[in-house]
Amino acid sequence: MGTEGSTDKTDIMSSISSWKEKRSGQGTSRAEGEEGNHDIKRASTGIPDLDLLIEGGFPVGKSYLITGEPGSGKTLFCIQFILSSLLEGEKAVYVTVNEKPADIIVEANSLGWSLLKFVEEKKLLILDASPLLSASTNRASKGGGPDVAKTVSDLANYVKRMEASRVVIDPVGPLIGLADSSPTTQEHTRTLVHTLQDNLETTNLLASNSFNGNSIGAAGGQGIPVNGIVVLGFSRKKKVLIRTLLVSKMRGTAIDLIEYPFDIVKERGIVLRPMIQEVSPTPETPTISATPAPETPEAALDNFKEWEP
Repeated sequence: MGTEGSTDKTDIMSSISSWKEKRSGQGTSRAEGEEGNHDIKRASTGIPDLDLLIEGGFPVGKSYLITGEPGSGKTLFCIQFILSSLLEGEKAVYVTVNEKPADIIVEANSLGWSLLKFVEEKKLLILDASPLLSASTNRASKGGGPDVAKTVSDLANYVKRMEASRVVIDPVGPLIGLADSSPTTQEHTRTLVHTLQDNLETTNLLASNSFNGNSIGAAGGQGIPVNGIVVLGFSRKKKVLIRTLLVSKMRGTAIDLIEYPFDIVKERGIVLRPMIQEVSPTPETPTISATPAPETPEAALDNFKEWEP
């Protein structure tokens, strides 16, 4: 068993060395169809270790898919993505579909981060999309499909009023009637991504649940015009489940198709281990500094908005 662990670590360290060579222009190996461009402006994912692996972050102004099973860390990933922009003085919109805005605040609080102050300062809009989902359900009951173009048009109005640079939709499936991987669902997804690109200049993160591999990103996201896909999952080691992260697609970026184990750590969030930390320029992944998380007062809930379909 010790040999297996040693082999795994050696393989991963070899991969990291290869990535460092690519960054310095010494290597030529790249993901299929990718052409490296280090002049691309990038937005930090909020996860320092992951930024190292994808040449500094997500190329800005594009849409990305974060997919995984329930409990794999998708909402946490979304929170870190939003928080990193807020700490840089940018503004953001977080569309929550299945949870209430207060639940997002509470999840951030549990890791020692306060999003509430950004909401109160009008730098973060947490948008409750459950009314929109109800309207879509009623339309579906009458034989109609989701009006993706109108959904994005309405979202664009919120984003432009906020002057936001980043958007999260968590999860995106209910907004486009995702129930399977049918051609209709795939077409709705393509329409959503294209319409986001046409109407907004933001960097967008779309969260998608997967159940036994069935999600928007199933089959590697074939046919889905997102710029990148990050897959969160679980790996079993003996009787223990370990969370994993895989970058399966990232246009314009050299990537290695490796599932990295990660931990969820207070004030640091998602921390890839252990091989990422060994090539980091600092001894450990830095904490994400934010105002200590207070209890969410009842009156603060007035800061959240419901989507008006």
